Amino acid sequence: MTISQQEITQRLDHFRQAVRGQGLPLTPQKLEIFRIIASSGNHPQAQDIYEQVKDKFTNISLATIYKNLIQFQELGLIIEIPLAGAPNRYDAKLETHCHVVDTKLGKVYDLGENQNLNLPQKIMGRKIKKTDIIYYL
Repeated sequence: MTISQQEITQRLDHFRQAVRGQGLPLTPQKLEIFRIIASSGNHPQAQDIYEQVKDKFTNISLATIYKNLIQFQELGLIIEIPLAGAPNRYDAKLETHCHVVDTKLGKVYDLGENQNLNLPQKIMGRKIKKTDIIYYL
């Protein structure tokens, strides 16, 4: 899936505002980590992100990548896609959508918006914060 330059720019602008809004430092490394996720339709793994970031920032560690991924998730800037038996993937598309995992090829795809799913707003009297739907092939 190709992400338009306009969408990437919007994601990066939102990222900058959110990080600054939390009073966190906006380092070039953070920005590059997020840019890689925001511009990828392939749902990269932490190792993929690390390989790309270290080309630009040779002193960065894989631990720094994971630390930032956790922080981005906590800020609601990315989605973590858990995969059984494989490294988790990351997505900057925050709109509600499903993922399809091709277990033979090890690829993750966006299925699209959940227009036809009748998802509950509450369960056991409590508001649902997040819904993840992953189809495995």
